[in-house]
Amino acid sequence: MSAHTAVRFGPGYHRVIGAAGASAVGDGMRFAALPLLSATLLHDAFQVAAVTAATTVPWLLFGLPAGACADRFERSRLMVVADLLRALALITAVVLLACDRLTFWPLLASAFVLGVGEVLFDCASFALLPGLVPSERLEAANGRLFAVQTVGRDVLGHVLGGVLFVTGRAIPLLLDALSFLLSAALLAGVRGPRPERSTAGPRLWRDIREGLAHVLSDPLLRSLTVSAGVLNAVSLGQIAVFVVLARDVLGLPDAAYGVLLAVGAAGGVAGSMAASRVTGALGRVPALIGNLALTGVGGLLVAATDSVYLVAVGHCAAGFGLMVCNVVMVSLRQELVPDRLLGRATGVYRLLAWGTMPLGALLFGRLSTSAGPRVAFAVGGAVTLVMCLPVAFTLLRDGRVTDDREIHEGAPDE
Repeated sequence: MSAHTAVRFGPGYHRVIGAAGASAVGDGMRFAALPLLSATLLHDAFQVAAVTAATTVPWLLFGLPAGACADRFERSRLMVVADLLRALALITAVVLLACDRLTFWPLLASAFVLGVGEVLFDCASFALLPGLVPSERLEAANGRLFAVQTVGRDVLGHVLGGVLFVTGRAIPLLLDALSFLLSAALLAGVRGPRPERSTAGPRLWRDIREGLAHVLSDPLLRSLTVSAGVLNAVSLGQIAVFVVLARDVLGLPDAAYGVLLAVGAAGGVAGSMAASRVTGALGRVPALIGNLALTGVGGLLVAATDSVYLVAVGHCAAGFGLMVCNVVMVSLRQELVPDRLLGRATGVYRLLAWGTMPLGALLFGRLSTSAGPRVAFAVGGAVTLVMCLPVAFTLLRDGRVTDDREIHEGAPDE
């Protein structure tokens, strides 16, 4: 069998990519339109914020149980259920809106159900992927998945959601529901490896404890999880004060701020597409540490200059480095964790790594208020650079992290 044939992506992977793209566009539209709809219907700042927060609460409540479910049930089927659940929530919201009965509690419930569906879908999808592609192509597979999600959600979806909301308040919600139905139709044809069922019966909490213990007792997995938590806290914290830097410090109009955000997203897309080539050329450890350092340097550049162009360069570089780090970290976790634990490991990872994001936003907001947004960016960049040392130490000590350049270089992208 030729090397090229051995690394070819299968139809299951392409269906997952198509489903991820469809649902990402819908999610982006919903992300832009739901706050607008809440503000239009509720006229209460606290209630509007509560609806937005309700989509993230399920990660704290159900991240671990969802990961356990992803290890007990067929993952592609769990993703279909999650898509249908989210589509039903959106269709119900549209019907209530048409009947003029979409008040605070139905909106809150809809947002919460959408968040539950996201938790189920994400835990199952990241656990499913290693069963659909060869292990030597995980960086390329994850890179494409991240790229499709970023373009669909952060570029197309956000723009379409705002524009279509002006045309009709229900249109973005309907299109989001259709995107989930399309995703479910694509995933219905995917067959991944069946999870190993425990012989001790359906003891959910025992399974959750096993997943937690596996991640927290492994020095490398623990290091990757903590590093992701710090990166996410810094990244969201910097994004939270970026608008203050752009408007109040640099004196830019709102349109220019939007362009800067798009530049950062473009850096992330480029990083996700280039991740497999970067790791193939440099090796995993240098690629991860180098791009972790690039993320920190990008933040420091944003803090150090008055030039809009250099701010754009720093923001783009940070987006590129952050995405390469994400791809490598996720790929390492998928290879190191046994298939029967992948769902639970993803739930633990997301719970601990994403749980720091609100904290980062609050800390950087406080720092920006007291010392200015430039100081906040400088602190974030410095923290990221300092983190390179313990991460490098852990990676270099662990014999399971190998850099097979021949495999990467001999596996052309398709």
